[in-house]
Amino acid sequence: MGAVIVAVGAATALAAPAAADEPTETDQQFLAALTEHGVQVGTDSKAIDMAQSMCRKLGNGGDKGIEKALYYIKDNADLSNDEITTFAGIAAQAYCAEKLQK
Repeated sequence: MGAVIVAVGAATALAAPAAADEPTETDQQFLAALTEHGVQVGTDSKAIDMAQSMCRKLGNGGDKGIEKALYYIKDNADLSNDEITTFAGIAAQAYCAEKLQK
C-alpha cells in the first residue's frame, strides 16, 4: 500500500507543470524591441533562448563568431535576412553588448 502512495505522489509531482521563470527587465526590454521592429520568432521564451544562444555563438567576436550567430538564427526561426539582422542587433545589445565593443 505504501509503495502505491509513493508511486502516485511521484506521478503527481512529475505531472505538475514547472513554473516558468519570470522575464527579467532585460528580457522585457528585448521583447519590446522585437515587437517594436515587427520581428516575431514564436514564444517569448524561444526568442530569449535564441538571443542568449546567439551570444554564446558569438564567442570572442570576429567574423567567424558573427557568421555562426547569424546562421544559428536563420536555422532556428522563419525570418527574412533583414529580420535576422534586426534580431541579431537587438539580441546583442540586450544580452552581449560587451562582445560588440571588442
